[in-house]
Amino acid sequence: MPFAFSSTFPPDGLLKRLFLRDRSPLFWGFLGLMLSLSGGADLGKALAASPSAQSPAPTSAPVSDDPAALQKRFQKVILDSLARQRIPYRDFAWLAPKAVDNDILALPFSIIVGAQKIVLPVYIINHRYLVTTPLLDITRHYAVVPSIPPPQPVSLFIPSSTFQLDKFPSTGSGSAPHSVIMFGDEQCSVCRRWNREVQDKVTSDSSIHFTYIPYPQTTIHRNSLDAAIFEMCVYEEKPAAFWTIHNQLDQRVDLKNIDKSGLKPIFSGFMVQAGVPTPKVQACIDQSRPLPDISRAGDTLTSHIGVPSTPVFIVDGQVKSGYLSYDDIKQIFAQETPKTSQTKSN
Repeated sequence: MPFAFSSTFPPDGLLKRLFLRDRSPLFWGFLGLMLSLSGGADLGKALAASPSAQSPAPTSAPVSDDPAALQKRFQKVILDSLARQRIPYRDFAWLAPKAVDNDILALPFSIIVGAQKIVLPVYIINHRYLVTTPLLDITRHYAVVPSIPPPQPVSLFIPSSTFQLDKFPSTGSGSAPHSVIMFGDEQCSVCRRWNREVQDKVTSDSSIHFTYIPYPQTTIHRNSLDAAIFEMCVYEEKPAAFWTIHNQLDQRVDLKNIDKSGLKPIFSGFMVQAGVPTPKVQACIDQSRPLPDISRAGDTLTSHIGVPSTPVFIVDGQVKSGYLSYDDIKQIFAQETPKTSQTKSN
């Protein structure tokens, strides 16, 4: 019986990267710590001991297709692992199940650790395999599975109307034929490279409505949130100066080598050069006024695709992770499907 739910999940190529273990340190570090997987044995024992686990069988045990039953089955081991690792979490919540296709089911959940909301998925493939490190066979008492070919990557479509784009800096006309949304982080090396090599080509293309949304990776980049709030406060007070400030942050400063105390003079110097009203921007920073909009956009993104590594692009509704050249973006425009066109009109 195939999984039958609406909405695709996760982003293009994510499952392949899961199998190849080419995922961000945040994702694997937190997931590995949380599940306490030592060769898969701990998770297998905990799940086998749970009240909803199936009785041992000589070969394989049946697995329910009911997402609620699977969620109940997995929740105990997740919470037990969090407790064993003494991770100070709160507000554990299952999000809506997502069917990638007939063979892959994602069960995303969210927790809050400190000030960071983290969304992580549990994947079930072919009603049998639990995606962790390593891969486990849930029908054979959570035995470790030898390497298998990864599933074919799937595309995820998110209409641009999903986000409040008018809250963020943009270029081009809102009625332009194409839309590109970038979620970036000022300490992300790939984002900075994209800014140097591609951004000007995109922002000067009259056929593209380009929107930049800060997505600070606060758990791994200590200055990313301060930079995001700063540049969004600049946008709030003097929108025309945003791109100058944004480019300076990306091209002239390596924020990872700067202490918190060193940020204010750097920000002040940029504001003076750009003719930005410094006292008003500083008041905005002190109040963290852009934070609700930044958080809302980030929560919306993670609710659809989990916790991504920056940059993330939404090109005419198609979600793409990692570096995209200008030619890559143009090729996506040229390969639009009926589904893409439909998302643009929603």
